[in-house]
Amino acid sequence: MGMDPPSSSSSSYSRRFEHTGNLHDIDRAISHHQSAVESTSSGHANLPTCFSNLGNSYLCRFEHTGDLQDIDRAISYHQSAVESTPSGHVDLPSWFNSLGSSYARRFERTGDLQDIDHAISHHQSAVKCTASGHPDLPSWFNNLGNSYTRRFECTGNLQDIDCAISHHQSAVESTPSSHPDLPSRISNLASSYTRRYECTGDLQDVEHAISHHQSAVKSTPSSHANLPSHFSNLGNLYTRRFERTGDLQDIDHAISYHQSAVESTPPGNANLLGCFKNLGRSYQLRFQCTHHLPDVQNSIASYRRAAEANGTPSIRLESARLAAVLSSVHDDSRCLTDFALAISLLSEVAGSEQPIHRHRANLHGHYDLVGSAVSTALHCDKADLALEWLERGRCLVWNQLNQLRTPIDNLCIISPSLADHFIKVASALESYATRSALSIPSSHTTHALHATEYRQLLKEIRGLPGFHNFLQPPKATDLLSSLPSDGPVIIFNIHNTQCDALAVIAGIDEPLHIPLENFSLVQAEQLQKALQFDLLKQREVKDGDRAVRRYFRDPPSMSFVLRELWCKVVQPVLEALAYSYHSDPSNRSRIWWCPTGPLAFLPLHAAGIYGSAYQPGSCVSDFVVSSYTPTVRSLNDKFLASSTSSRCTSLVLVSQPNTPGLSTIPSARKEVHALQELMKGTAVDTLLLEDDKATREKVKAEIKSRSWVHFACHGVQDVHQPLESGLCLHDGRLELLEIMKQQIPKLDLAFLPTCQTSKGDLKLSEEVVHFPAGMLAAGYRGVVGTMWSISDMHGPEFATEFYQYLLREKGLEGLDSTQAAYALDYATRKVRESLGESDTAFLTWVPYVHFGY
Repeated sequence: MGMDPPSSSSSSYSRRFEHTGNLHDIDRAISHHQSAVESTSSGHANLPTCFSNLGNSYLCRFEHTGDLQDIDRAISYHQSAVESTPSGHVDLPSWFNSLGSSYARRFERTGDLQDIDHAISHHQSAVKCTASGHPDLPSWFNNLGNSYTRRFECTGNLQDIDCAISHHQSAVESTPSSHPDLPSRISNLASSYTRRYECTGDLQDVEHAISHHQSAVKSTPSSHANLPSHFSNLGNLYTRRFERTGDLQDIDHAISYHQSAVESTPPGNANLLGCFKNLGRSYQLRFQCTHHLPDVQNSIASYRRAAEANGTPSIRLESARLAAVLSSVHDDSRCLTDFALAISLLSEVAGSEQPIHRHRANLHGHYDLVGSAVSTALHCDKADLALEWLERGRCLVWNQLNQLRTPIDNLCIISPSLADHFIKVASALESYATRSALSIPSSHTTHALHATEYRQLLKEIRGLPGFHNFLQPPKATDLLSSLPSDGPVIIFNIHNTQCDALAVIAGIDEPLHIPLENFSLVQAEQLQKALQFDLLKQREVKDGDRAVRRYFRDPPSMSFVLRELWCKVVQPVLEALAYSYHSDPSNRSRIWWCPTGPLAFLPLHAAGIYGSAYQPGSCVSDFVVSSYTPTVRSLNDKFLASSTSSRCTSLVLVSQPNTPGLSTIPSARKEVHALQELMKGTAVDTLLLEDDKATREKVKAEIKSRSWVHFACHGVQDVHQPLESGLCLHDGRLELLEIMKQQIPKLDLAFLPTCQTSKGDLKLSEEVVHFPAGMLAAGYRGVVGTMWSISDMHGPEFATEFYQYLLREKGLEGLDSTQAAYALDYATRKVRESLGESDTAFLTWVPYVHFGY
């Protein structure tokens, strides 16, 4: 659905810009038209035309750059053209139309209903002051109909779509039968009927829409570029009527028209992707009704053609997913190939040319793909492939950011100029990626060009001898060869068909597949709900807790959640690893949990049977010291970094017991002062930032110069924008996105005893978007965080025991971050001894977790 172009003249620069897309041309055109406006006296007959030309040039630039200032100026100058034109002037309808079109364009960008109201008003003015029979009147009718359609799509007001149909009908009726725009106007009329059908379900609207789209097809020349879209529209309508009526003739017609759309679309055209996808869906629908095997074979073939075509990555991904799902049932020989293509497209859908908050939005709706692919790979006894797909399909946000920061020392030696070019482009992309969702938009086109240039540079670098794997996703052999030797990594795949764990162990060249035969996705979701929505949200968060105060009913039993996790998830893993109970805690090895799906929100590290039913060897801490990692590759990187690190001798303590606007947390002051006293007489240089000294800029500056940071303050988990979650300091929130922007070498550990710092995005668990993961992405080798709000009363005890262990076990010459998991395990045991084993006690010690190495 497009607006007819405003009927105004353009300069040669504007025309050249339309052909070349060179911004210098449109900049010159704007300058030229600006000079014309300034040199034309008020009241001169040519002034409205000058205003209009200048407005059109700004509109052209806006459509290329997306800069809202350009569309604001376009509206302003089109308004000036209208206001400076006498009533009854022959050009006034054109100026009204241009002004309405500019408002419509801004509405498309901002969604501000006032803009589309203005657009409708000005398009109505263009219609009203144009004589019947005027050659421009059909265009004004068409644009008015489009504006009503846009408003209907936003408000759902049936009067708007009724008006759209009426004006599109007028546009069609007033357009000569031989006019080249007639087919597109008929198509707009049909589309309006389609939108009304979607709202009302009235089959008569579908009949009208089909009839008009058939007319559009008949009136379009066989070689016209719009013919494939008319075929597609007609095919989609027949598909919709089939879904409503079940009439097989309708789906037969749909297949026929979608086939025509494919055949009439030139090879390589970006629209071919959608044509193949539509054809695949039509065949799939007919197969579901007839169970005729050639239909599902044709559906799979069409989806594959769509997935392999040029075009929008998200549509390619969805097509690849559909092909994989169908082929896993009907074409075993190629289903792994289909899943492999789908997994490879995930990173394209995330989009390196977009800011990180858009990466996440782009991934919504695709969260189940990785689970399906991994389940299929495991069913085919391809544990190594399952591992690669789990790594490649998860944490895309962090993986892409880390890729932009990858050291390229070897490339600098082989080709310094290419390395320098690559660094500059990667830095530009990273700067754009880590912008806030609220930041002023810059030119998306510029960053899209950087993304294209980045991909071209990767291709060039991979063509160099010895660089064919440059920044490629790691193979299973690479992951297995770089593991730490002090414990396995356990990766979970929780899917509706089966639940599995993969154990990757140093020195073993293949992942160990551990089926979780007594566990299901439904059970995982029930446990998540019991914890997240019943137990935690219904407990009373007392004054002084490091979270917002709430009052709810008594919580259900926490011991039930921990018992279920032990019996159905953790114990089967430990038994498969042949682990035995250690009466001496110092003999325990480490283990890293890498949960997915609902398990990402459940405390695997605390799984066990507690209370009177406890027996030695019935909880996870009897066997191992637990940590978490977002991915295997992340752990390998942190392990490698730790091998070259020395003990930390610089610590910054950040305390905010009286955050403006939030409840007081008096124990925060006690906590940091106790730690400051504890560090006296050691080699650790300690800086305390407290109250008004703990500002965002000061904290960011100090964590760049000191490798260990300890926070004692409020935290905020933003469930809608997790990247804007943050730590509450004296002058505002230090957001996760701000910390991610830091590129700091040789960071040791961040201790984050705050509210829900390791609780991620409920809608996108595979992305592990929470504070510890962000700190790891910023460069910290290890992070201590909490899964939910902690008791202010016990925070100092945890912190003191944690640091006393590090100083006692490793001497006074510094802090060793590689011992942080052991220190947290020790602190937890000490606190548990004083708390007992009530549900209240569980809520105090269970949330503490360690991430990294």
